[in-house]
Amino acid sequence: MSAPGRPLLALLLLAAASPAGARSPPGARGGEPAGAGPATTLDAARFDREALRRYARGRVQAGRYADALEAYQRILDLDPGDADALSHAAQLHAWTGDYDRSIVLYRDAIARRPRELGLQSDLADVLTWAKRLEEAERLYEAVLKSDPRHHEALKGLARARLLQGDLDGAAGVLDRALKLYPGDVDLYRAQARLLSQKGDLDGAVASLQRAVLLAPDDPEVRRHLAETYQRKKDWPRAVEAWLKVSRLAPDQPAAHVALARAYLAMGKRALAEEHAALAARLSPNDPAVHELAADMRRQAGLAPARSFADWFEVLAYLALLPVVLLTARRLRRSLRQRPAASTFIWWVVPAFILLNVASHFAKGWIDARVDAQVVESITEVALFLGLFVAFLALLRSGPPEREFAGQVVLALGAHPDDIELGCAGFLLKLKASGARVFGLTFTRGEKGTDGGPREEEARRAAAFMGLDGYWVLDFPDTGLADRVPDLKASIEARIGELGATLVLTHSDVDVHGDHRAVHAATREAARSVPTVLCYEDVSTGNQFTPDLYVDISRTIDDHLRACAFHRTQDHRSYMDPQVIQGRAAHRGLQIGASFALAFRALRLVR
Repeated sequence: MSAPGRPLLALLLLAAASPAGARSPPGARGGEPAGAGPATTLDAARFDREALRRYARGRVQAGRYADALEAYQRILDLDPGDADALSHAAQLHAWTGDYDRSIVLYRDAIARRPRELGLQSDLADVLTWAKRLEEAERLYEAVLKSDPRHHEALKGLARARLLQGDLDGAAGVLDRALKLYPGDVDLYRAQARLLSQKGDLDGAVASLQRAVLLAPDDPEVRRHLAETYQRKKDWPRAVEAWLKVSRLAPDQPAAHVALARAYLAMGKRALAEEHAALAARLSPNDPAVHELAADMRRQAGLAPARSFADWFEVLAYLALLPVVLLTARRLRRSLRQRPAASTFIWWVVPAFILLNVASHFAKGWIDARVDAQVVESITEVALFLGLFVAFLALLRSGPPEREFAGQVVLALGAHPDDIELGCAGFLLKLKASGARVFGLTFTRGEKGTDGGPREEEARRAAAFMGLDGYWVLDFPDTGLADRVPDLKASIEARIGELGATLVLTHSDVDVHGDHRAVHAATREAARSVPTVLCYEDVSTGNQFTPDLYVDISRTIDDHLRACAFHRTQDHRSYMDPQVIQGRAAHRGLQIGASFALAFRALRLVR
């Protein structure tokens, strides 16, 4: 049909589900794009066919199909033979699932335009969706008889034959289509699906690898490749493919769920737990996340020594025991003066080591003879005893308080991605050190996108970083230079409300005018704040001379993930994860760390 972007792969899965959603109509549901709305109302245009067409097109772009159908019906009331209105109305009925009405209207349109092969191919599509596969196949073949190179008819015929179980017939059509259209990603994905159904997983991988070459940034192609590797049980390549999916779609938990399962299959439970935790963090209510957690709990109850990693753990425990005892012997004079510590190192630690080793080898025997709950209760008692002794030892040693406990941090940014790019790694470190951290963005970044949800991206990034509060104001993008007094008032109000002790803001040597305006407003508004730091942004000039560096080697991964939430900015070179990581590595090199962020202090209270 005439709607762009019709993935053939999705249409191959229509045998068991309603296909109307597989062919996405243009436009964003839930809102009308700027400039796409009609200039007139339906009533005002009721006797003007061209105005009605414009109105209908606008309603389609806004996802309001009922209104568009009403407009096309009025055109047909004025001229029942209007083939254009017939075809568009038929298309809308198909999208909304009314296949019978769509078929009738398409046949009326074809009667008026019998030589228009596109209408016949579209009708065949609807027949396929309505599960009238034999009729659809005959119609596709009729179109191809007139035009053997008809792109959509070739796709449709392959689809119809697949749904009828004619894999050989579908394979022949796909081979012919790929010779004519070797750059069609959907054809390779369909070929991979067909080969998978035949059991030729190597051939499916080869097809998907060609699709990846054509669309390297398409997460669905990568996802299909990862799933095929999993079917082959080629776990290392499956992990590599899922990692690429997770980078392309960082806010989706499905890739992390799949990674956790792949790592479990490889016996790498620690990595599996890491990705399971990340999936739960991204989507705590996702049923797939809960199912993964349940499966991991069940696997934890099985005999654990089943992989190289598990045997390594047993050997590590056995090696640790003599180390602990030798250390206790060397410290015996000091331990005599600290009975609690002596008990802990001589008895509790060795007991736990031996208990872990024994549990690896005797789990099957224990489960067969003793109630598992009894064993669990004994283990819990021993655990709490050990923790209690350790707690007493910690009290005696007087542990220091967390470095930033009691501090209140306010990070300022002109646009939705500025805070993440400039100081996400530092904010994560501050949170881990006990500080309360807040963020304030002044614009929605509307000039830097084609209508994408920048504010929502920023809120998801803030939630990922664990900020205690985050606000997005409605100042005009690229217009902050004229609003410095208002910016100052907003900053002063937020500082007063939070009691901020540390403010992070833009630099005065930034190329972007909005960034300089935020800096100027901060200088005035944050006079009473003990520490004010200017962070380095992607548009900070060469005149920026940092006098403070923060080591973010332990938070670099989450720093990159926070930046990756801004998918609407992926087309910008500075959002490339390698560019962001390279800048942090450069600053890290200056202080002898792996990764760092650079700041310039307006005021600094140590």
